[in-house]
Amino acid sequence: MKEEPLTIPDLSDLTCTNLMIRLKIMLKKSSPGSAIEFIIRRDQKETIEVPFSRTGYKVTIHKIDNNRYRANLEKKDDGKMH
Repeated sequence: MKEEPLTIPDLSDLTCTNLMIRLKIMLKKSSPGSAIEFIIRRDQKETIEVPFSRTGYKVTIHKIDNNRYRANLEKKDDGKMH
């Protein structure tokens, strides 16, 4: 079941470094095949899009407005540890 937009964490106030740390912690706690969803800024989008897609995560990002995006990172169930 999808979360309502009001319950999606807004991480747009974090620095790019803190965002990466927070996402890695959230993903480590999630189970294979699960996804995390959050709101980010444009510069954060550029920071996470390539690194996570290169390390085996499915990255989906949708534009909400001029500088806000709804992002989804899915931990692939491939038996690898990230």
